[in-house]
Amino acid sequence: MRSVVAALLLVAVTSSGAAASEAPAARCAAARPVVSSTETAVEARVLTGCTAGELVVFRAALTFRAHGTACTAISQELEADPATEPQWIRARLELSCAPGEKGHAGSQATVEMYDQRNTRVASYVLSDSYAEKAASHLWTVEFVAGLSDLPAPPDPAVRTSSASAGQGSSLTRIDHQARS
Repeated sequence: MRSVVAALLLVAVTSSGAAASEAPAARCAAARPVVSSTETAVEARVLTGCTAGELVVFRAALTFRAHGTACTAISQELEADPATEPQWIRARLELSCAPGEKGHAGSQATVEMYDQRNTRVASYVLSDSYAEKAASHLWTVEFVAGLSDLPAPPDPAVRTSSASAGQGSSLTRIDHQARS
């Protein structure tokens, strides 16, 4: 695992067009998670998009921010559905805050689905407060977004939230541990 500090950049997600004689297949891709830190907060952003040919049909964005003393991102990882044409993308983020003042962590995800007539949008928020001055805090955030069936959360005790818009959907799981 490594700490990452990067400028906030969101990469546009596109795919190549399909042959004109057949309907273009949907394909999902994501920008690498981007992490930005200050002395008192860390923010991670993930952008996922699905296209059919050159047309964007689904987009989901996750922002996770932890406010506190000495917060850092300790790892990031990205993986896709192992299918030939990925239909969903999974991003994992691990963020930690050292012992100190009380603080707040939260995530916001926005899901957009496009069609010829309109755009459907769904948003959801997860939040967590922490006040244990002697404990360090670790959040493991898993964000899954795309067009096909998303994997079910394996642990019902982990906090989850999801949103969908049209055929697209996203799921965020957050596991928070306080360590003395």
